[in-house]
Amino acid sequence: MDRGIYVALSGAVLQEKRLEYLSDNLANVNTAGYKKQKPVFEDAMPPADGTRVFSVMSEVATDMSQGTTENTGRKLDVAIRGDGFFVVNTPAGQRYTRDGSFTVGTDGTLMTREGFRVEGEGGAVRLTSPDIGIDAQGNVSDKGASVARLKLAAFNSPSALVREGSFYMPSSPEIQPVAPGTDTQIEQGMIETSNVNAVRAMTTMIEASRSYETQTKMIQSIDDMTRKAIEEVGRV
Repeated sequence: MDRGIYVALSGAVLQEKRLEYLSDNLANVNTAGYKKQKPVFEDAMPPADGTRVFSVMSEVATDMSQGTTENTGRKLDVAIRGDGFFVVNTPAGQRYTRDGSFTVGTDGTLMTREGFRVEGEGGAVRLTSPDIGIDAQGNVSDKGASVARLKLAAFNSPSALVREGSFYMPSSPEIQPVAPGTDTQIEQGMIETSNVNAVRAMTTMIEASRSYETQTKMIQSIDDMTRKAIEEVGRV
């Protein structure tokens, strides 16, 4: 068998992986705070003779660029302008998100839509009325009285964060959160939309699909040539 078929096979497998992440990005085009994922590929030389080049996926990078903000007018919707993440307390530990579409629990605790507690500088943020205000520094007021300050965290290497469901977490214990820069601000009544460009993602998906078809046709062609060679050699 022509070992070149494995080169085409590796290309087909990677295009399949690429389509998987593109589909995930498109599925979250309307998810607040979502950051698109990009698979990173590289060449891998076989150890024997180095004549054939295989493709491997080296990592999946998360594009942490700012999404556009959308005015909702809802007091519990907040967006981060600049670097940083909201800190969320989950059963698995602290996690981070850019999705600021919050709700209030039955006990008045500020929660994410998934039902996890949003952290303040002093712990849980508890509210007693719908008359709340949140300023640019994240200070929360209830009926005009200051009650808490939203806890924000930034990372020197935000690309090292990995996605866990709808949240993010550091890819290793060495990556620790730091205080956001002075230019980071909170905007009440706003939501940061996904940074996925739907048109570009669809175009890229068509490109990846065609590339996948090309790779599978190449596999079929090599297989046909191998079968033909075996049959003709057999006749001789």
